[in-house]
Amino acid sequence: MRHHLMRHWARSVALLAGMLVAVSSFVVLTATTESSRLTVTGIIAKNRGAYDILVRPEGAVQEFEKDEGLVRPNSLSDVYGGITLEQAAAVRKAPGVQVAAPLAVLGHQADQSGVMVDLADLVPKGTRGTFDLNRVWRYDRGLSTVKEKPITVFITPYPLEALPGPQVSQGTSGGNSAVLHTARYFEVLPSGERREVCKGTVRETAGTTRLVESVKCLTWAGATYIDPPEGLTQPPYGPSTKVYSDFPVSYLVAGVDPKAEAELFGLDDAVTKGQYLTSEKPGRMRPAPAYGPASVMQTLRSERTVGDLKLGLTLTARGADRPLLDEEYDAAARYQRHPVGEVSQTGSGFFDVTGPVTHDRTADGTLRPRPVERPDKVSTVLPLDGRDLWFRKLRPQDTDGGTGEDIHHKTVGTFDPRRLPEFDSAARLPLGTYGEPALSGADERSRKLLKGGALRPASSPTAYIQQPPLVLVSMESVRWLADYGYLSHKQTLAPVSAIRVKVAGVTGADAVSRERVRVTAEEIRARTGLHVDVVLGSSPEARTVVLPAGENGRPELRLTEWWSKKNVAARIIEASDAKSLLLLVLVLVVCTLFVANAAAASVRSRRAELGLLAAVGWRRRQVFAVVLGELLLLGTVAGALGTAVAWVVGLALDIDVPVVRALLAVPVALVVALVSGAVPAWLAARVQPVTALRPAVTTGRRARMFAGVTGMALAGAVRARGRSLLGAAAVATAAAATLLLLAATATFEGTLAGSLLGETVSVQVRSTDVAAVVTMVLLSAVAVGDVMYLGVQDRASEFALLRAVGWGEGVTTRLVLLEGAFIGLLGSTVGALLGGAAALWLAPAGGAGELLVPAAGVVVAGTALSAAAGLVPVLVQRRRSAARLLAEE
Repeated sequence: MRHHLMRHWARSVALLAGMLVAVSSFVVLTATTESSRLTVTGIIAKNRGAYDILVRPEGAVQEFEKDEGLVRPNSLSDVYGGITLEQAAAVRKAPGVQVAAPLAVLGHQADQSGVMVDLADLVPKGTRGTFDLNRVWRYDRGLSTVKEKPITVFITPYPLEALPGPQVSQGTSGGNSAVLHTARYFEVLPSGERREVCKGTVRETAGTTRLVESVKCLTWAGATYIDPPEGLTQPPYGPSTKVYSDFPVSYLVAGVDPKAEAELFGLDDAVTKGQYLTSEKPGRMRPAPAYGPASVMQTLRSERTVGDLKLGLTLTARGADRPLLDEEYDAAARYQRHPVGEVSQTGSGFFDVTGPVTHDRTADGTLRPRPVERPDKVSTVLPLDGRDLWFRKLRPQDTDGGTGEDIHHKTVGTFDPRRLPEFDSAARLPLGTYGEPALSGADERSRKLLKGGALRPASSPTAYIQQPPLVLVSMESVRWLADYGYLSHKQTLAPVSAIRVKVAGVTGADAVSRERVRVTAEEIRARTGLHVDVVLGSSPEARTVVLPAGENGRPELRLTEWWSKKNVAARIIEASDAKSLLLLVLVLVVCTLFVANAAAASVRSRRAELGLLAAVGWRRRQVFAVVLGELLLLGTVAGALGTAVAWVVGLALDIDVPVVRALLAVPVALVVALVSGAVPAWLAARVQPVTALRPAVTTGRRARMFAGVTGMALAGAVRARGRSLLGAAAVATAAAATLLLLAATATFEGTLAGSLLGETVSVQVRSTDVAAVVTMVLLSAVAVGDVMYLGVQDRASEFALLRAVGWGEGVTTRLVLLEGAFIGLLGSTVGALLGGAAALWLAPAGGAGELLVPAAGVVVAGTALSAAAGLVPVLVQRRRSAARLLAEE
């Protein structure tokens, strides 16, 4: 056996090289695949969310979310109650629950902030005149503009006297009316004469029922209210040179359990000023205000404001060309007008609540939010962007009216949401409780309109993009508000809007963790009857939203909005495992068939020798043992060399190939040699001596003549059908495996596409897929080259004769390459058909159309590589003497 291998050293080296390439490629690829799988698992484990289960009232989940496994952006900000305190306690006691953090969204409250303009800073002291204060509001990154009626300001250096004016009836939210006491202003001249000034009517603030005076009266010298109406006692006051412009903003208030919030998100570590929220319930205000008793409620405010509502102020003297003041103020930055530790001057325990947004869906999945009817007048003071399209209805409170006393806020501290280690960016929005959603342009036109920025939440609660909770109170405060009738009837009975649950023992999205979460979720569902979403392994998924044109200048925008897709991590892990398994199987199959082809070619070239052994008395089992033993010996050597090659290649390519994995090359090589050599050895054992020793004679019909090198190449391929089919089989195997791997990779990429987590994984593991495809191509080239080499060796004397009769080396080279191209074309076409059929069977949803381009590429590449594979055998053949070959013949 050893003597035979040494005697036919060229054939043995070729077979050994093929086995070496196969086993070393297999070992390196398995290491790369395992590294890729660990990378996927590690990325997913690192992107675990802050909570694993989201519990909401059944009616709070839209059908759209249920159908597509989605959670809408800021889904916690527009659910106002629905879970009772008893149900929240049942969730907390469910087996497996580590932390259960309730969230009670109370609603929106308006903050009557504003901008104060002091004329004393702008005009000389004692100036008498009339000024116009123009106000222009801008939002939606400047695309929307609202111009308010200017405030007319009169200032005089003389004292003012105010007398009671006509009473005006003012509507209220309940449909009743209240009386507004107006005043008439008189300028007291040095001569003692009184002249009426600031004549104007009372006008209604746009979009509300609030009334204001049309002309603002100011004085450098002071004013006195003469005979004020009963209950409106106003003593004389000093100089007043300041004009105030309302700056209404709205913020969302929510109740939390401070301890659970600290355990879940680390909210206590995000405090930037003051102290963390406590569970203290509201208490009496000390000392009590003059108008009666009031209560104080602790709040924790977010430092991050939302919205891009801005107010541009210009103050111009009547008849002047240039303004005295031209400034722009940020509304969102002014809502925190209450310093930490101080109690607000005004207070209310009532909240504005809104309804959810409804969407129309197009065939391609694009979402179109549906505007709702906006009333002519509203009972609450809305920010100026509330005068635009409404996408959410303002719902009546339906409260019991409260205790009749005011609720003042005491800001105990502020927190910065950016300091919350809630979760990694790949799993962050929209499941974050405090994260700010931002919609970027989905097409070039929208991106240009938004100046490359993003559309942020609006100040108004009726806008499309909802703001996160900006002010937090304790659950004890929520209970107090419910007990004293400040919440709606529904919120009083069931104040909790959602519960975020973290399950004990969960380390990521692995199978064990997923099962623990599933069991806990089913237990919560059974105990409460609430809607339970497993959000472990969720990830943001981009959806296109077409926002209709606004009423104040904003054109229609196509925006990218991040919804949360559930179960993304599990699908990625399953797809990764399936792809890894398929990759390993394909590589192993290609390696085995590759060696089998080479072994079959080797046996075919020794046909006469094997026939002679049978003629001198060798039994079939002896011939079988010799052929298979040679392959096993070569396999042992290839395995030993493959161990070293795999380890060196791993170092060169920075691939972790442990020594234990590199040693797998030996058993893999033996298995490959055994499996691939069984059939060729069995065929060798069945060779009949007479048939094997008889010279090849062409029988049958007359051979057809072919003209030119192309014709001769085609004739050679047809004549040597066995060798051609052997080479075509090698190409077909590699082509089918390559196409199947490309399809599997595309399916895997399709699974990852869309979600942020999937895109992160795709970037990390894409190099592994490329390496696998390249390895398949190289194995295909080596397989064809091996078959071509043995074919050229068999026809050595034929090529020597062609050179002897005057054929140049270039012509014979073209002949071999064309013959290889014909073999490659046949094999790659068959392989593409088989690989495509297998891909469609494994993933029928993909469709045949998606495989046409890769299949065509595989056919072209297979043909080209098969042709190129003949170069090495031709170069080897050229070194042999034509005279010697003809003499041997």
